Amino acid sequence: MHRVDRRVLLLVAVVAGLLCPGSASAARTAHAAQASTEVVALDRDLVRLNTSNPPGNEGQVANYMRDRLAPLGFEVDVIQTPTPGKAHLIARLRSAHPTGKPVLLSAHEDTVGVERELWSVDPFAGVISGDYLYGRGAFDDKGGIAVFATAAMRLARAHVPLRRDIVLVFEADEEGGDYGIEWLAEHHWDKLDAAYSLNEGGIISTDASGRPRLAAPTVRDKISLSVKLHTRGVSTHSSRPQPPSAIDRLARAMARISRHRSKPALSRLTRRYFRALARASRGKQAADLRRLARAKGSRRIERIARRVIRRSDFGPLVSALLRTTFTNTIVEGGFRSNVIPGAAEATVNMRLLPGVSGERAVRELRRTIADRRVKIEVGSADESAAEVYASVRKRQRIAASSTRTDLYAALAREVKRQYPGTVVTPALYEAATDAGPWRERGIPVYGLRPYLASSNDLVRMHGIDERVSIPALNQGTDMVERILRSVAMG
Repeated sequence: MHRVDRRVLLLVAVVAGLLCPGSASAARTAHAAQASTEVVALDRDLVRLNTSNPPGNEGQVANYMRDRLAPLGFEVDVIQTPTPGKAHLIARLRSAHPTGKPVLLSAHEDTVGVERELWSVDPFAGVISGDYLYGRGAFDDKGGIAVFATAAMRLARAHVPLRRDIVLVFEADEEGGDYGIEWLAEHHWDKLDAAYSLNEGGIISTDASGRPRLAAPTVRDKISLSVKLHTRGVSTHSSRPQPPSAIDRLARAMARISRHRSKPALSRLTRRYFRALARASRGKQAADLRRLARAKGSRRIERIARRVIRRSDFGPLVSALLRTTFTNTIVEGGFRSNVIPGAAEATVNMRLLPGVSGERAVRELRRTIADRRVKIEVGSADESAAEVYASVRKRQRIAASSTRTDLYAALAREVKRQYPGTVVTPALYEAATDAGPWRERGIPVYGLRPYLASSNDLVRMHGIDERVSIPALNQGTDMVERILRSVAMG
């Protein structure tokens, strides 16, 4: 039996729906066609490969993708790291007569872990329910692998003439570890060099009705810096408490951190983002966003931002883009229910605005805790505090990616074509990505999740019942294919 292109199946289903608009069976056929496309099947297969990091075992994804890409003519390298089972994949679709450096698409193979007992479905089963594919990594970032790979595979099958190579890079240890993109760039930069790159990052967001409204390709990331808090106290029987215990002191410090809000600040990039978000909004919300984009002085910025946050479903994002954030993420202390422990510790993750040094962030943390008996540990046995601060300074010197490239132009054009009426603007990413090695070498990187996302979808990322929209996966693949045709074809 001849294989039928899934896009043909989808077209047939859509036509059936048009001919029989009242037919429930036609709707089911259309839904089944959406869910059976190559990109959905690929994302589902990847979810079923458990690459929770630690330990990662990302070699599963690298080997799986090698077997999918190599038969189509991609030159595939599976790069083993010093950790068994942990591997990167680099796949190149060569141009016969290149006229420029490659276009590179990057996504990560590993995921964060799961609180399995809190999920409503098996996080590694690739469950499809309604219009969504559920599973750890379905959105972050195996969906990105699936979209980028499927779009590139379409071009390989079509044997299109390329004027530049297309390179796919699927990375290990993005969620944490010793052998991530920095290690890969140090040892294999010749395979990673490119004219520009697409990576994870910004969101094509929807409003409450599901209508696309804003696409925000990220051109710079906030800097992540984690430190540990240590406290000491009297270790004794729990029937004879002698306050303050180590846990009590740590709890008070963490409560102060949770309540703390840094002074807000607006850069040229974030002002531009809020102006764009205003164009994508309505009524009082749009007016407040315009005021926020113009605001001067931290007090006025704070006052307007509070209104924006209170009235919108994207309040946490607005807050994150305005300030350096301090978040309690890990707590450790105690070993028996009848023993007051003599020590406790917590991890605080800070996300620094551009221009904020590590030293400045730690000083602010000390003032917030306001307790000299809570010790702040910067660095580790493998990296001194001085080295950590130097690394932050180096990353803060990396400039935002220029938007004056044909890749950014193609991205903006094709987003608007795929989702008419959507506003497109460059943005600061509130988290961190693997874009560093390219940006520090002056190579533009644009971070964009290549599928629509609602606020509900975003809450689930790194959380419970992570999911990705099936129609959005298909639409995103079509969009990325057109982007690649625009920048890579002769």
